[in-house]
Amino acid sequence: MACLWAWGALWPGVVQAAEGQGFAELRLSSFPGADGDLWQVVERVRPTLETSLGERVKLVAVIEAGLAQGRDNERELRRIFETVGCTSPRPDNDFLGISSADDYLDVDRLYLDFYGKGVDLRVGRQSVNWGSARFLNPTDPFPELLLTEPWRPRRGVNAARATLPFGDLHDATLVVASDDAFTQVRTAARVRLNAWATDWALVGAWRSDDEDAFVGVDFRGTLGVGWWVEAAWHLTGERDVEASAGVDYSFPVLERLVVTAQYTFHGGSRADAVPGGSAGTSAGTLPASACSSSALQASLAGTGEAAPFASPLTGRNYLLLAAALQVLPDWGGSLTQLQNVDDGTAVLIPTVSWQAADWLEVAMAAQVPLAVWGDGGELKPKDQHLVPTTGGLATLLDLRGLVPDAVVTLWTRASF
Repeated sequence: MACLWAWGALWPGVVQAAEGQGFAELRLSSFPGADGDLWQVVERVRPTLETSLGERVKLVAVIEAGLAQGRDNERELRRIFETVGCTSPRPDNDFLGISSADDYLDVDRLYLDFYGKGVDLRVGRQSVNWGSARFLNPTDPFPELLLTEPWRPRRGVNAARATLPFGDLHDATLVVASDDAFTQVRTAARVRLNAWATDWALVGAWRSDDEDAFVGVDFRGTLGVGWWVEAAWHLTGERDVEASAGVDYSFPVLERLVVTAQYTFHGGSRADAVPGGSAGTSAGTLPASACSSSALQASLAGTGEAAPFASPLTGRNYLLLAAALQVLPDWGGSLTQLQNVDDGTAVLIPTVSWQAADWLEVAMAAQVPLAVWGDGGELKPKDQHLVPTTGGLATLLDLRGLVPDAVVTLWTRASF
């Protein structure tokens, strides 16, 4: 941030105005049923600075700083590794889990906006998110699942994005992006039209990470109820088709009641996917070469890194059901259920929120894994998945203590 103010000192005739905004956040979470620390406290601040560099050019920087105390999954995993003879370096400050400024300070967004007469350009680290479906977006070129982490912004992407509006309600967008090491190229394009009170979009994307590409469509409109249909066809790889379709409707109950239902299909997923790799190591103390973080992680994951376009979920069929009730102007609540239709597991997310002031929001939320039918699976793992009997290095590890019965979070955010 100091560099941005330095630019203003060097070029006082160019920097015309600067505006700061952002938020500070405090989260307290508990993890009943887990081993190790059963609580966590997170302090986080995320200021945004916007600086005008001319009539049509703006520089935006978003800095995030955060500290955490209490439960740390990496620490808990390290503790489990130590039970089988593996050791790894600890952070210099083990209480906060940090060794350098990179562990608590990040430039999450840093981009230039140019507003031209025929095109808008954004160049730099930015957020890219496409698709009309709720949380599960087949046509998103950079997919993330934020359902259980509503406080987390999408990850920044190194990209150049050009948006060309035409007509009153139409536009075309082209994105050229790279990974953080600037070694892999990722491209995406979308043409969006509006007709008959409906948005119609055609999307295509390609990433050099695994030479996978997809083409897709994204429709959204209203027919008495809000509706959306989003689908992508992968041209290579195992995930041939992904699609999400859903509806929502608002009822005049108290302030407002909104109900949502969505079905998502992942054609290339395996409903029986389970943790566990194929490396061959018998019980006992692991050799030093097998104790590296990468070796153990590969053993647990089984297949290494996921394909870049892959969904964060591994099943085929999902239902997303939600109801959000605004009781008073300042009080509201919601109940969301993500259901794996194949194995019967689900995660239930009840939330209560209070807008205490224009600048202050308080919320209480829980994440409760369930086996609605069956004996466990993806969203509520079976014991044999957490204590695998096959999978080489993984057979030595008892991971049951990593999975709590629920996660309960009190979340407070103050905007400035």
